[in-house]
Amino acid sequence: MRKSNINALLRSYVKENLTPTADDIQFVSNIYQSFNDLLGVNNCIQIGSYPRYTAIKPLHDLDVLYIMGDWNSSTANPIFDLNTIANKFSKEYKNPTPFDLDIVVQTHSISFRYLNKNEEVFAVDLVPALIEGRNEFNRNTFRVPEIIKLHRGKRRKEYYETKLRNKESVIWIKTDPLGYIEIASGVNKQNEDFRRSVKFVKRWKHECKEKNENFKLKSFHLEQLITENYKQNVNLEIFDSVFKCLSELKGKIEMPVLRDRGDNSKFIDSYVSELTDEERNLIHEAVDAILISFENIDTINNINLIVKSGFYKRVSASEKFLFDQKIPVLIDDTVQLKIDGFVKDLSGFRDYKANLKLVRGVVDTKNKIDFKAVTNTTNHDILKWKVKNDNNCTEARGEITDHHTYVKPESTAFLGNHFVECYSIKNNVCIAKDMVNVVVRQ
Repeated sequence: MRKSNINALLRSYVKENLTPTADDIQFVSNIYQSFNDLLGVNNCIQIGSYPRYTAIKPLHDLDVLYIMGDWNSSTANPIFDLNTIANKFSKEYKNPTPFDLDIVVQTHSISFRYLNKNEEVFAVDLVPALIEGRNEFNRNTFRVPEIIKLHRGKRRKEYYETKLRNKESVIWIKTDPLGYIEIASGVNKQNEDFRRSVKFVKRWKHECKEKNENFKLKSFHLEQLITENYKQNVNLEIFDSVFKCLSELKGKIEMPVLRDRGDNSKFIDSYVSELTDEERNLIHEAVDAILISFENIDTINNINLIVKSGFYKRVSASEKFLFDQKIPVLIDDTVQLKIDGFVKDLSGFRDYKANLKLVRGVVDTKNKIDFKAVTNTTNHDILKWKVKNDNNCTEARGEITDHHTYVKPESTAFLGNHFVECYSIKNNVCIAKDMVNVVVRQ
C-alpha cells in the first residue's frame, strides 16, 4: 500500500478511536476549573499527557500540581498538612460532575476519585510542588515527590502506603513538566502528525500490556522517543514516525538514552536498565509482531488489527525481515514484480523448465530450483530475496540476501511448506514484492 494511503488510514484511526471527544475535553476542563476555583488559578498546574496533546481516550486521570511555595534546600523532606486541604474540599468544593467524590489523603498527595456506583470513572491526583528555578522558556521548574514520576493510580497509592508503613521518607526530585509541555506544543503546532503518532504508539503499548502484564514499556518513554525524532525532522508523516520509532526501539531499550529535563544527571528511561531478558525479549516480540503486520498491510487493511497484533516469536535467529534493515514496505501499484521458480530434475533428464506457479508450488525431493524475476518494471536499486523454510523443518531458514537467494540454485532437500519472496528496493523502500510457495513432497 502506498504511504499516502497508510497515512490516511492511520490518521483516521487515531481520530475515530483515540482522540478525546469534545465532551471528554469539556469534562476534564470542568474538573480542572473546579480545582482552580477552590485553590486559585495561579496555584494549580495541569501536567501530563493531556496538556501535551498526547492523551488517548478513554481519559482516566489527571495530575495537578498544587504550588505551595518555594523550594528550601535546607529542608530535604518538606511536610505539608494535606488534611487541611482535604477538609477544605470536603466543605467547599463544588463538584461539576454527576458522580460521587471520594477524597483520600496520602502521604504526599490527595487522591480525588469520581465514582459511579463505587466504580471509578475518573481520578485526580493533587500533588504538592515547590518552585525551584526556571527553564529556557522562562517557565517555573519544580520539586515534587518522586512518586509522581514513578507510578500512577493504584500503584502510586500502594507506593505511598509502603513508604508510610516502613517510616521511609519520600525523596523530592527536580522536574520540569512545563518544559515538556512547551516542547510538545511547539512540535505539534508545526506538525499535527506528532501527536497522532504518539497516540497510536501509546495504544499499541496499551494493547500489549492488556495481553501480557509483563510488558514493561512506558508511555512517556515512547512519547519522548517520538519527540526526539520530530525535533530532528519536523516533517515526518505519521507512518514515517511510527515506523522509525518501532524499527529503532530494540536498540533504544538496551540502555537509557533520554536525559531528564528536570535533572540532567538522570534518565527518564532509566528503567530499561532493570529489564530482565524475558521482559526485553517480550518487547522485541511485540515490535516484530506489529512491524510484520505493517509489512502485510495490503492483505490486513485494518489498523485496529495491526495495533492489536500482539507478539511474534521468531523460529530461529536466521529469520529476518526488511524492517531489521530499516526498510519499510510501501507497495507502488503502478509497477510490477513477478517471480517464479524453475525446476530441474537432479537426475539430469530435465533442464530448468517446470514452472512452480503453474503447479501451485508443488515439487518433489531431489530437484533444484532457480528463482528469477520474470516481470520487473520497478526500476529497482536492488532486489532482495528471502527463503523461509517450514517452521517444522529441521533446517531453519529465513535469511534475506541481495541479488539472489542464498543458495543458487536451491535444492528441494526438506519436506514441508516453504516459500521464497523477492523484494524490489528503491530509495531504501520496498515498492514491490512477490512470493512463490514451495511445497516439497516425497
